[in-house]
Amino acid sequence: MINPNSSVPMYVQLGNKLSEEIWQGKYAPGDKLPSENELCRQHNVSRITVRQALNMLVQQKLAYSVHGKGTYVKPMDMHHELNKIISFSRVLQEKGLKGHTQIRSFVPSCHDSEAVKYLGDDVSNLNLVGYAAQTPIVYYRSYFPYQLGQRMWAAAQEAAQGKSAFSTYDLYSRIGIDQFRVEQSIGAVNADAKLAELLKVPDGKALITLKSLYYSADGTPLEYKLGYYNSDIYSFHIQRQI
Repeated sequence: MINPNSSVPMYVQLGNKLSEEIWQGKYAPGDKLPSENELCRQHNVSRITVRQALNMLVQQKLAYSVHGKGTYVKPMDMHHELNKIISFSRVLQEKGLKGHTQIRSFVPSCHDSEAVKYLGDDVSNLNLVGYAAQTPIVYYRSYFPYQLGQRMWAAAQEAAQGKSAFSTYDLYSRIGIDQFRVEQSIGAVNADAKLAELLKVPDGKALITLKSLYYSADGTPLEYKLGYYNSDIYSFHIQRQI
């Protein structure tokens, strides 16, 4: 409730309330916030107070205004460094975000021509979706040699039960395997119907793709992974010497 007797200005109280609701996932990136009239009615405040509160969100880079249409939640800005591997949970922590990972599917034995090229004939497939608050921001499609796949599947189920944010990178420590190196390449793809549904984006939306191949210390390939990232939210950076 907005307290008119508080020493905190009413527009700040309202702005803080809306900000908290955004971070908690009540309003997802791209969602339209309630209109000025709705906010006036809901919180029994003046239009000036509402406008000041919405402007506060814009200044905090949590929202943006579209003339004649209203105020919308701004897509989150997730920067990811390519010169070092950072876990999905760490990316969220550095942004002060809460999130979780959902297991979409696991196939114990499958045939994927690209994965087979790196891992051998018998591979397992584990698919994950990473969320910031309630917003899906990345889809991971991972392949492993058969035996390793069973162990990663068990580790993923355990991590998911704790409602934690994780990627396959986080799971290796759970099963006692150290990755020695990773090869990565970055690209782009337009979202097909499946990717659009998983990431809650329009069909044809441009996504960033990150192809990764993990190796153990003795050079054995551990995982072939494709990551699909919402380009409105994610960006990748690397510092190069000249």
